[in-house]
Amino acid sequence: MKDREQGSGLIEMALTLPIVLLVSVVIIQFGVAAFAGAAAEAAARQGARVGSVAQVNPAGYAVAEAQRVAVTSFAAGQPAVVALAPGGVVGSELTIRVTYQVPNFMSFLGSLFAGLPTGPIP
Repeated sequence: MKDREQGSGLIEMALTLPIVLLVSVVIIQFGVAAFAGAAAEAAARQGARVGSVAQVNPAGYAVAEAQRVAVTSFAAGQPAVVALAPGGVVGSELTIRVTYQVPNFMSFLGSLFAGLPTGPIP
């Protein structure tokens, strides 16, 4: 009986290891995407906060501050910061957009499953 069960552990591991690795990669991918989203939101918020109190060139100060916060938050890559509504007058709207390309750790699955993104995730 022992001889028949000797290889069963190896077979079970061979069947479950790819699934465990896939689930781990998916969890890491979603974690990185969630972190990038939160960091981009924080950078835009801080940039808008600085721009809202600037007396001269609020859009310039807002973009510079958002860029500074975004660069320190993201480990790799270069975030893009744009002032959509430049403000400039007291009470006017100041909108900052921070975008970042999240690295795609699941690109190797693109050859296995059609429809999965293979490049960076915007």
